[in-house]
Amino acid sequence: MHIAEVVVIDDDIFVGSSLTAGFKSYGIKVSGTAKTYSQAIEICKNNSIEVAVVDLDLGPGPNGIDICFSLRNNYPNIGLVLLTSYRDPKIADPNLRSFPKGTRYVSKSNLSDFQILVNEVISAKINPLKKTFKLVGKSQLTHVQLEVLKMISEGLSTSEIARRRNVSEKAIEGTISTIQKVFKLEKNKTNNQRVQLARAYFKLSGKKPPGA
Repeated sequence: MHIAEVVVIDDDIFVGSSLTAGFKSYGIKVSGTAKTYSQAIEICKNNSIEVAVVDLDLGPGPNGIDICFSLRNNYPNIGLVLLTSYRDPKIADPNLRSFPKGTRYVSKSNLSDFQILVNEVISAKINPLKKTFKLVGKSQLTHVQLEVLKMISEGLSTSEIARRRNVSEKAIEGTISTIQKVFKLEKNKTNNQRVQLARAYFKLSGKKPPGA
């Protein structure tokens, strides 16, 4: 007898297989893995899915939050768990909308023990509409600061960031200065501030810089 029945939605086959094996060892049944919303719906139709474990970043098309909203609309009492490398969803995209009611958020960077994810799945099954967790390592940056930091990590110049945000370069310089203070980055001749900020972004995102 299993303690919960789940569907795993992740576009990475290796991650899907690893989660399936991990859940099985804890007595959780994975009735299927899906890369897309349509695949997930098909699995839900043919099984008694109690919880969906969804990756936030699914590549081109709907993201994990979009899929969670669709699942909640079709299955009002399904438990929802977002699993991602980002410590805070705003880091992935400062413009992300809020989660559906009851959605759990588990960061892979804080997943030192698989039991943490198992606990969230069980909690989501028992109380699918009640959020009981807090983000660990949540970003202290504002929406604008995160957006600017993301652009810096993409290698954009101050003038280009200012152009895209339709503000002055001085305003962007002020934002960058504030971000540096948040991360407690000291100004000196030996450290490239932009490189340090880019590293800070990738550390928060849980992802490796291009070419690393």
